[in-house]
Amino acid sequence: MAKTSLLSNELRHYPGLLVIELDPHHADPTGVPPAPLSVGAASALAGHLAKDLDHILGGIDHLGLILPGALYDQTEILQPGLPLPIALADVYAGSLQGGFVPQLIALGADRGLLPMAEINPQRRPGSGPLLLLPFCFVGTPDDISRLARRMEDDLLQNGEVSPATREAVQQAFGLSALNLSFATLGDLCALLRVQLEGNGLLPLWDLLEHAWFERPGVRPVTLESGNRLLVTGDHAHTLFYTFDDWAQFGPGRALPAAELGVGYQRWVWQQRQYTSALAAYGLEVRWVLANPQLEEILATADGETAKAAMREIPCLSGDYLIEAMFQNDREAPEHQMMVTCHADPELGTLAYTVMTQDAAGELLRLEHHYPLQAEGLKVIIDRLVQRCAEQGTERQVLHPGRLLYSESGRNLRAATGAEGH
Repeated sequence: MAKTSLLSNELRHYPGLLVIELDPHHADPTGVPPAPLSVGAASALAGHLAKDLDHILGGIDHLGLILPGALYDQTEILQPGLPLPIALADVYAGSLQGGFVPQLIALGADRGLLPMAEINPQRRPGSGPLLLLPFCFVGTPDDISRLARRMEDDLLQNGEVSPATREAVQQAFGLSALNLSFATLGDLCALLRVQLEGNGLLPLWDLLEHAWFERPGVRPVTLESGNRLLVTGDHAHTLFYTFDDWAQFGPGRALPAAELGVGYQRWVWQQRQYTSALAAYGLEVRWVLANPQLEEILATADGETAKAAMREIPCLSGDYLIEAMFQNDREAPEHQMMVTCHADPELGTLAYTVMTQDAAGELLRLEHHYPLQAEGLKVIIDRLVQRCAEQGTERQVLHPGRLLYSESGRNLRAATGAEGH
């Protein structure tokens, strides 16, 4: 659901950013962003930023300005509906006693936490190389309209911070910056678009932009590798294919048998790239297991029809999926378990094929275990180890170093002893 500002009808808000490009020679790529500043330190820093903005924008004394003494990565700023600037505007609205009064408000931390949960930075490991300090102007509709035009036209081009502000930022947060400049959310979006396009991920931009700015309707995307995704509101819907489904009725059905392994790996790579990015930017990703009937519908459906068809199917839950291929009716204990790890040097584990036999060597079960999330790999392994321990099952794990499949059956298969070493 879209969140709207609590500002009165006579007031509007417009956000901006202080963009901090970290010096890679002095930044830990696995580290967490600095902790939020105290109230006193945040107020001191806010004074520096307000002075720079006043100079760059030709005077801001008639406007309210609010900012947190905290740093965020871009996935925290670019969320569906852009809620962080709205939260800042709400704090400003709560400070008003009667009519509008232009003032500078700096939000500092008490015991490491800012006054509203919505604006507390997540401080995830590996954030960067850009860290962002958001701020929000508040004023009358006419003043904010004029300000917005000037910010979009001039802020990035003329928005370099003063030496005093640069020094204040680095000292306050204890970091070394390669570059500091002011920018708008539009500038940040444009930068990300260029980055995604340069990495062949422009359709991801279309999906994210649809969610950030709450575009109406459904935005569907089908990639060349056959991945299907659609975004509506703050939800993303996507299909998951096991290898067998992908090769037999899914996007790989028209490929020659010899190309199925490479094709499925390409599909998995794209799926992981897109779903992890959508989740990182605040969308709830809903996975649906593909089936032939759904595949036929989606081949010609528009966005709304595709969404309706995907919502009729219960979404996949948990971190992994078990595809049961064979189960013997006999209730004999599992005496031997052979696990084939289908893996790629770049993608890691794609699936596990699990084959169990009884004491007489008769096949009991044949299953394929697929991780849906990174955490699913550990869960699969832990459950298989526990299953063997409970039944006293001997376990052998084979690592062929590639994805094994039958070209004639177009299906995943277990490794032979010679293939697993």
